[in-house]
Amino acid sequence: MLQYHLRSFRKFLILLFLFSTLMIFVNTIVFFGDSVFSSLSSLNPNQSAVETENIGINYNSNVVKKKKIRQVRFSPAKRFIRRPWPNTPDCSNFTIRRTVTNSLPPVALASFPGSGNTWVRGLVEAASGIYTGSIYKDANLYLHGFWGELAEWNSGVTCTQKTHDSGADHIRSFSGGRSIFLNRNPYEAILSFHNFLYGGHIGHAPSDNFRRSEWPDFLMDQTRRWLSTAVNWTQYSTELLSIHYEDLKKETRPQLRRILEFLQLPVDERRLDCIQKYPLKKFHRKSRPGEEFDEREVFPERIRHAIDRAIRYVDYVTQKMGNRGMPLNSYSYYNQSSWKGSPARAAVQNSQTWIEWISNQWGYRVESFLKDPLTQMLRDEGETNIFYSWNIPFASAFAESNELERDFNSGPPPFIQQLRKGKSIQK
Repeated sequence: MLQYHLRSFRKFLILLFLFSTLMIFVNTIVFFGDSVFSSLSSLNPNQSAVETENIGINYNSNVVKKKKIRQVRFSPAKRFIRRPWPNTPDCSNFTIRRTVTNSLPPVALASFPGSGNTWVRGLVEAASGIYTGSIYKDANLYLHGFWGELAEWNSGVTCTQKTHDSGADHIRSFSGGRSIFLNRNPYEAILSFHNFLYGGHIGHAPSDNFRRSEWPDFLMDQTRRWLSTAVNWTQYSTELLSIHYEDLKKETRPQLRRILEFLQLPVDERRLDCIQKYPLKKFHRKSRPGEEFDEREVFPERIRHAIDRAIRYVDYVTQKMGNRGMPLNSYSYYNQSSWKGSPARAAVQNSQTWIEWISNQWGYRVESFLKDPLTQMLRDEGETNIFYSWNIPFASAFAESNELERDFNSGPPPFIQQLRKGKSIQK
């Protein structure tokens, strides 16, 4: 029996070594490929200049400005050409490509984790025909067709770049503060991020976590992160387009038009027709039908009051900066409401290549087996003392500013405090 387990473990190590080697190979190919093809890019302007004008909105000052649509030239690297609808009779001719190096300015696609950033990237790529990028270089996403993922985020070959960071200097690094901020109901965003920690982009976390003693502390920690992310991007961006996940779900077409206009890219109604006719399903987390949970157990009463106050403050700041208010009527669990989404449906298995299947299995399942992500996040903060070393600046004019100070600026949650006490006692 022991020999059998040793052989199984040996096979696992071999597979792990092969997969790691594959990741290194992919990164190496992309790095050297970019440097070679960028030098050739100026020889092949694949798209003629577009001289028409489009109406864009400066959402910081709420003033309508005319902006010329950008002249886009695509990279001649054929290996970076992907077709989002390859097996359809009317949309198979559309492609997604990289642009010539330094042809597009950095524009952040910022959000709190779990807000649907990857889903929105897929929509933007299909609508614009240009890859999106990221500051994270996630090889799993690259293997699933996001072929701008491993490019340098500020190399000018992608139309917008994913980020979850929210420091003032980081925000200004995107063309001085030019950004698209994707907001989502924090109740659902935190649950989605919780699933991501354990199951990657499409898996689920164990529902037993809701009954763990540190679960309320995890909720408060993540609510503070959601709050600071939204406030920082709204206040520090010099040119901001604020979009909402709930609006994109309900009105995908007009919201994509807003995004393309902000990026100064042409709006192709035929591409929008294809998105409407053949919805993109990659990285769409499947429902778990039949599994229900007690809302009072997942969101204790005192936590709900704090989350509701955070939502109202972000809505206040968003409107104060000249942006459209948050779609609060669509927010599940907000203001003592219940679930407002669609009922759970049976999961539909999407076709996968073998390399996509391996990357999904590796994703976060093996990592979460080795160490518990929920506890580890709180433990890391207890050791580094970075996130709670500064206060969120709340506007005194807001009616509930004192309650917000108490909820989010009075120190870390009890679990982190206990970790720090234990660490100081050991010393």
